[in-house]
Amino acid sequence: MKRTLTTILFCALAVPAFADDADTYPHCSYTPASAVGDMFDTKTAADCEAACKENAGEGCTAWSYSPPSAMFPDNPGKCRMIKEVWKEEESDRSRCGKI
Repeated sequence: MKRTLTTILFCALAVPAFADDADTYPHCSYTPASAVGDMFDTKTAADCEAACKENAGEGCTAWSYSPPSAMFPDNPGKCRMIKEVWKEEESDRSRCGKI
């Protein structure tokens, strides 16, 4: 019983962290043909999109954001700034967009 209540509480707390991104950004993931630097930590898809816009002069045309695991919702997600998209896929978790 305690395990079930813990699981329910955990899920209830984890879902709101992704609600804004889920409503605003499409569920997709880009595989880059070329990228602007390495992946980096960020809290939201909006932060990833803003970083890409700031780096448009370096060739960023798209971005892909993977949120943290639901087991560790306080950890940052991963952002990749992309120069050229090689492949686009639907994703249950990831968000992506083009500038």
